[in-house]
Amino acid sequence: MNYIREFFYLRKSDRKVILTLLSVIVIALVVIFMTGGSNESNELTPADTVIAKRDYRDSTRRQPYREQTKTVYVRTKVVYRDTSYRRGKALSEAAYDSVRAPYQKKIKAGEHVVLNTADTTALKTVPGIGSYYARKIIAYGQRLGGYVSVDQLDEIEGFPLDAKEYLTIEDAAPRKLNVNTLSLNELRKHPYLNFYQAKAITEYRRLHGPLHALSDLRLSKVFPPEAIKRLEPYVDY
Repeated sequence: MNYIREFFYLRKSDRKVILTLLSVIVIALVVIFMTGGSNESNELTPADTVIAKRDYRDSTRRQPYREQTKTVYVRTKVVYRDTSYRRGKALSEAAYDSVRAPYQKKIKAGEHVVLNTADTTALKTVPGIGSYYARKIIAYGQRLGGYVSVDQLDEIEGFPLDAKEYLTIEDAAPRKLNVNTLSLNELRKHPYLNFYQAKAITEYRRLHGPLHALSDLRLSKVFPPEAIKRLEPYVDY
């Protein structure tokens, strides 16, 4: 009782300090009581991470065995089945041809396919040529206006050079370009004429009149001798 009596006889400022301290202590005790004194956080600990990974592996093991077999089977179809969709996923067309070509019916050594008259079916009988290169040969021949030499196949990217010995040219009659009447855009469509060469031809016609021979262009820096030589079979005046 003396302590309580002495407390009320303290100065007012001292009583405020003591009451403030008591309030802080009470609040701290209440917070500790409500949280249970635990220092745990919501972040995952290394142990939690290990448990999560283990649970994932366990759920994988519980998958039916037939589903795992089905997954492997689908992957096998993607690699080996003969459809354009699956072949595109697994191999390029050129690579696919190199794998499939040995199992197709092929001509023998000494036999030949005529290059300018063969269709894709005939071209695929040539060793080393499948659907991909058969289409490339036909498409490039159309752009050229016809082949005049088997060596022109070297201009097709990645072409199997060993296949050339089974191909031959007979009675070549390439489609001609009239260099005196065709426009710049029409001239440049030919594989042997780029924009600058086509422009040189049209500029020569404008300044000097019609060409009489490709040698008229020999002074142009865009027409070296080799360019004139390979273009000659395809030119008319």
